[in-house]
Amino acid sequence: MNATLTRSTTNKQIAGVCGGIAKALDVDPNLVRVLTVILALFTQIGWIAYLVMWAVVPDDQGRTGLDDLKGGSGHSTAKTPAAAPAEYVGQNSDDLR
Repeated sequence: MNATLTRSTTNKQIAGVCGGIAKALDVDPNLVRVLTVILALFTQIGWIAYLVMWAVVPDDQGRTGLDDLKGGSGHSTAKTPAAAPAEYVGQNSDDLR
């Protein structure tokens, strides 16, 4: 069982909360999703808990939902790429030839 709770960036339908819970508990993510929907429909706890977890639980890259809203960098250190030189304009930037 994985003790670290993070939102999943690969196994997600909306924000990765259920995928992260499923990974931490080592259960099927669809089971967690169904239980979340049932809680949301019948107790009103499911959607509140989902929103709170989206806001405070970081994803696999260390960003919380609030970081996404603010547009902040969170823990990411990625920089924007520099402009391509004139001779490369119009070429595929992934082409490494």
